Amino acid sequence: MAHFPFNEDHDMIRDVVKGWLKDWDDYGQKQHVIAKSGQAYDPDGWKTFAQEQGMAGISIAEEYGGAGLGHLGRAVVMEETGYVLFPSPFFSTCVICADIIETFGTEDVKSDWLGRIAAGEAILSFVDARSLPTDNGEVKLVLDAQFADMLLIALPSDTGTSKIVMASPDADGITVTPSETVDPMRALASVTLNGFAPKTNDVLGAVDNADLDKVLTIAYGALAAECVGGSQRCLDMTLDYAEQRIQFDRPIASFQAVKHRCADMFINLEAARSAAYYAADSDNTDERLEAY
Repeated sequence: MAHFPFNEDHDMIRDVVKGWLKDWDDYGQKQHVIAKSGQAYDPDGWKTFAQEQGMAGISIAEEYGGAGLGHLGRAVVMEETGYVLFPSPFFSTCVICADIIETFGTEDVKSDWLGRIAAGEAILSFVDARSLPTDNGEVKLVLDAQFADMLLIALPSDTGTSKIVMASPDADGITVTPSETVDPMRALASVTLNGFAPKTNDVLGAVDNADLDKVLTIAYGALAAECVGGSQRCLDMTLDYAEQRIQFDRPIASFQAVKHRCADMFINLEAARSAAYYAADSDNTDERLEAY
């Protein structure tokens, strides 16, 4: 496995994110968010995290107002947000939509929207409507659509290409309906298109479906880092419990069978972490796709 070149900036970002999220978690904000049925979003927390802490632009190029730490930088952020289950539109906005805009947007679109994302001034959500038989229909499980300032919509086509358009969630012909989820920390919604007609100047352009799928696979792959963070929290909680639980006058952590189970968990976790880092660090699209 290749060496992952975390530099001082990555280490500093991890320390800042870990410290801020620990304070957020210790303050009980997670329980506050869960109490808001269907909310799965902490507006004040996101504003502080995105703007004051500057995390929204962590992977966006410096020329567009970001920190320029790329895929590895955002993997660090997502790993730490996964550790505390921080409910935010970071993944939908700063990863999925930012990648689509960076890859397919014009220079004017990139300067405008990547700048807004990096500044923490806009929340975006991606609506993959390519599976609809026409431009009308319902797209389910759309991430953070109910909080978005702008939707990126991939419309269906018979030519092997898709038309990506930008539209306000309250535009004519668009209805966003929040979904009830098993996970209260993940905000999903259904987006219904009914007579939606995008304006010419809101069209990013026609893109090849295969190219779009590659961009999406790499963007979705960033979830691996978030899952690593959540898995690390599970392992930490398991070890704490094993040390505290007494059986036969001994902590169960001292039993060989428990040690073996914990060791297996650790090995699997480290393998997942290595794959996530490897994919984030690689500049080769095929290597990233293979790792994810």
